[in-house]
Amino acid sequence: MKKLFLLLIAIIAFNGVWAQATDFGPMYLHRSSGSNCYYTYTLLNPLMVGADPIDKLIITHVYGTPEGSHAAYMLNSCGLWYTGFEWSIFDEAEADFDTNYAFFVLNAKNNGTAFTHTVTVANTVLNWTVIDHPSLNNNPNAVFFVTKTWENSIYDVSHVGVWYDAVSNKWTIYDEDPLNALGLDLTFNIFIPNSGTTFFKHVASDTYYVTTLDHPLLNGNPDARLFVVHDYTTTSGTQGYINDEIGVWYDGNNWNIYTENFTDLFIGATFNVLIAYDVTAGLKNPGLPTDKLHAYPSPATDQVTLSWNTETTGKVEKILLASLDGRVLMQQSITGGSDGQYEMNTSNLRNGLYFLSIVSAEGVQTVKIQVIH
Repeated sequence: MKKLFLLLIAIIAFNGVWAQATDFGPMYLHRSSGSNCYYTYTLLNPLMVGADPIDKLIITHVYGTPEGSHAAYMLNSCGLWYTGFEWSIFDEAEADFDTNYAFFVLNAKNNGTAFTHTVTVANTVLNWTVIDHPSLNNNPNAVFFVTKTWENSIYDVSHVGVWYDAVSNKWTIYDEDPLNALGLDLTFNIFIPNSGTTFFKHVASDTYYVTTLDHPLLNGNPDARLFVVHDYTTTSGTQGYINDEIGVWYDGNNWNIYTENFTDLFIGATFNVLIAYDVTAGLKNPGLPTDKLHAYPSPATDQVTLSWNTETTGKVEKILLASLDGRVLMQQSITGGSDGQYEMNTSNLRNGLYFLSIVSAEGVQTVKIQVIH
């Protein structure tokens, strides 16, 4: 059976113009639990994010899920480890993995460049390692994302960020403690998203340990997916170390970046932010009307009918059914003509809430349904 992966959408606004829907690759919100945690690591779901050892994953810790669970601080640095069968997230300090953590996980396959960087004697100076890549060289405004990996069996408890070296005109990954050197043979996954996708640099305006993001695709949207990294920017007056792990948190209205050990930020602290949409979690392409997709009856028992306006949606290519946590339960391709209606058997679904989405060349629309037997 073919694996069903999440469909992602990224939308970016420049001067009021929305970019095209973008698929970065398989992605989901991972929740650590007693069923997937073993000693110092938590196993990722291979059906959701893939299980190929050459995959390039990036992660960001999330304080709390939309349901309010998994609200725990990630005090230690963490990285990715391929067990030989699947990917996992592990604690770099080798502490037992908390069963109350949550992470955004992205397998960066599309709409960008993903590769592995290894710390060597040749590319390391003091507490930083130089990245040599044509998409980053001579590009001080680049936005990219990094996650540690255990590819060479190297532990590293360092908190890291990225910095542009104006002398070499290359980007670096550095240890937030200027007195520490990065471990030799330490590896990092690096993802550089293509232009036209939703990324930006956020600048903190306060000295609190939390800084609030203000973006139309994030505000009022607890189901957003985002990835962050600290940028020790070269802009005058905004340089500074943040010797702490960084996570994201939704406060009920806005997404925030925060330090896991409550280290205060500083005015001008800069962060790279990537917004990646999981359309199966109820997110819509703003380019489509939101009132032209209907599902009935709801609550449904044995069958639900999905109907849409063919004039505004265009030709529908797929129907997706997903659970509230973003797991794709059904993916149905629509071939030939479409009359704007699809009937789905719900008799085998458990009681609860689900998301139904239609995917067309014009974008994606999603509605929520309830099933009660």
